Amino acid sequence: MSLAKSESMKTNKKYISLIILLAAAVACTVQDGLLPPDEIGVIEENVVLESAPGVYGLKVLSDGVFTARLAGEDSWLRFEGTSLRSISGSGDLVLNLEFDYNRGLSRTAVLTLERGRRSIGVNIRQEGILSDKIELASHSVSVPEDGQECSVKILSLYSDDDLVITVDYDGTGGWVQDVRKVNNFVKFTVDPNPSELSRTAYVTVTSKDDDSISDKMQICQMGRGSAYTEMSLADLKTKLTAAGTLVVEEDWVIEGVVSSDDSEGNGGENLSVSASLQDFSRSARTVYIQNAEATHGLRLLFDSAQDNILRRYDKAEILLKGTSIKRLGGTAEDPLRFEITGLKASNVISSASGSAYDLTPKEKYMDELTDSDVYTYVTLKDCEIPVRKGPFVPIDLRHRQLIHSYPMVIRDIKGSTSHLMTNLGASWERDGEGIPQGSGSISGVIVHESCDNFEWDGSEAMRRQQEGILQDYITGIGNIGKYQIRPIAKEEIRVSDDFEDGFSGLLMELRYYNKSNAELVCNVSGQTMYSTYPAVPDPLYDPQVKGRLYVVNSDGSKGNIVIWRDWTHLGPYENGEITDPARGNGVYDYYGAPAEFAPYSLVYNTALIMNSSAWYASAGWGPQKYWCASFSTEGLTSANFPISVQIGAESGLGRTVGAPRYWNLEYSVDGQKWTTAASYTVPDFPVISSRKPWQCPGPKYVSINLPEDTSLLDRNIVYVRMRPSSTQAGTTASYDGGTIVEGRETAMNYFAVRYNK
Repeated sequence: MSLAKSESMKTNKKYISLIILLAAAVACTVQDGLLPPDEIGVIEENVVLESAPGVYGLKVLSDGVFTARLAGEDSWLRFEGTSLRSISGSGDLVLNLEFDYNRGLSRTAVLTLERGRRSIGVNIRQEGILSDKIELASHSVSVPEDGQECSVKILSLYSDDDLVITVDYDGTGGWVQDVRKVNNFVKFTVDPNPSELSRTAYVTVTSKDDDSISDKMQICQMGRGSAYTEMSLADLKTKLTAAGTLVVEEDWVIEGVVSSDDSEGNGGENLSVSASLQDFSRSARTVYIQNAEATHGLRLLFDSAQDNILRRYDKAEILLKGTSIKRLGGTAEDPLRFEITGLKASNVISSASGSAYDLTPKEKYMDELTDSDVYTYVTLKDCEIPVRKGPFVPIDLRHRQLIHSYPMVIRDIKGSTSHLMTNLGASWERDGEGIPQGSGSISGVIVHESCDNFEWDGSEAMRRQQEGILQDYITGIGNIGKYQIRPIAKEEIRVSDDFEDGFSGLLMELRYYNKSNAELVCNVSGQTMYSTYPAVPDPLYDPQVKGRLYVVNSDGSKGNIVIWRDWTHLGPYENGEITDPARGNGVYDYYGAPAEFAPYSLVYNTALIMNSSAWYASAGWGPQKYWCASFSTEGLTSANFPISVQIGAESGLGRTVGAPRYWNLEYSVDGQKWTTAASYTVPDFPVISSRKPWQCPGPKYVSINLPEDTSLLDRNIVYVRMRPSSTQAGTTASYDGGTIVEGRETAMNYFAVRYNK
């Protein structure tokens, strides 16, 4: 989120600085027969208020008069200085909402903003001082050696008689006294510590009737004569001047704000151990912490999920004694970053609950990211996910042991690209909703993560093999870029669901079967496919059709394109045909063999599943055979740059390998003279009997900008081709140590050309 405290308000009032989510302006005029769009926007469509009374400043941006309405008759939330439920405003302004103290459970309200034909809703929730759960405001409390009386706020509906409070100890007990609940606090007294060693106790508050409802806090008391050395995150980083590991033997303490949790399964990077084994426990053991200014961040790795007692937005103090600090990266392609390992619950000497307000807002475009942003929370501005197909993790889940997270390509309005990292097992991995198709912002922790399934460093693999590491255990060498973003919750992917509400448009797109106009995607005369967007009534004869995809053989003739299976359906479905994604994803069998086209009902009958089918060609692949697309740029000017090409590709289809590994994307205005725009690689689909770390159990999506070459503009036809750049290919034993094998398939499941509107 993009949150900040207002200097102009009292301490009990919060102000949220807002990124404006406006629909991209469409260049249109009255003579075009179109009306100018009405613009109205805010950043946070989901606002959380504290229980204490205050004023929330909602910044509204509008190109004219708008109406603001509060639903219902609840008087706890109102427009400041008035009792009206509806008011009008004009232009850009801050709309002040006043709210009362909430002494009960959390409560909600809806604010609707209307401007002409546009309407947006802002969901507002105010925390209460009571909870239907048991929640302690701190999970760790630090107490000096001389002891003291302590109190920790508790949020709960339970009366004192309905609660059981217990105390447990690491080692000698009895030094936490008089533990009781008084009003909304748990109070206790800690005896002086006679030892030079620190000690730890745990207070657990449990419902008397349901022991599954509980919360726990840790009490850390310093040893006599000991003293902590407070250290900023910046100072800590200076302790390591070169790549390596430092074992901490001093009582160093760092303080920071926790920006992550694992509540939706995407709290941190899991790791590949080998080609058949993943460590899926790391996400729950990972915490990202940053300083108050958000200029430095660290990754903390606890020994177990149980040791990770931190919650998102906690203000925490961490004792580093006994841990290890790793300095990683520091090169042009590998950002400088720091990780602390060996952490236990006892290293958390204090933690106090906070809120999203405690994360200093940072909003950037992708090309503005620096190493100081790594492991901090950032909002990337004006983003889109340029693939309008499938879920966030579009893979065959039967091969899940090969991949721990999927890097979905993202791009911004300036044409920069990166990846949105989603864990296998994240709540939005494949939830039936698919990918939002417009534009907006994406917030999360900036990370540097690898994906061996997308890329593979052959020279590094060889070096490790010479060190005695078995090939299947060589992992973590697939560099996919310097920076990626890892959202912690799906709501942080604030991208519009409406394609028309985005900053880019489509010149052409191919993505799935179209039942009513099958020719739009399927072969026409066994050679050419027509784009699904924009669709036309008669794709075979309509002169307006410019988007075509075909294969060109080495002799110049058009080659056959075959329809194939695909694993990018949106499932799972509780009510539908796809019930168990682990069993072939409910679409095709392992080899495709005659069942590959059998379940048409899954492809056609449910709208949500109309994401299936890929296309492939097999015989004769090499630098003289290529995919070719043609499209029109009529009406485009330099204001419409960048023009970008989106590709979803894979090779082998699961039966064998040997298709081209290295490819060039080239463009031409006459189909004769070609210019290389970029190079990319296409992964092999896993072979069941011989899975390798560099194989990918699904399509790899790439987004490539064409050069800002004015000769591309305002043309009836432009060509783009995807051509093998060498004869190198993968084998079952090497990433690229073989040559192209005759008859091996290479496939695409998505192709699109975009431009800025």
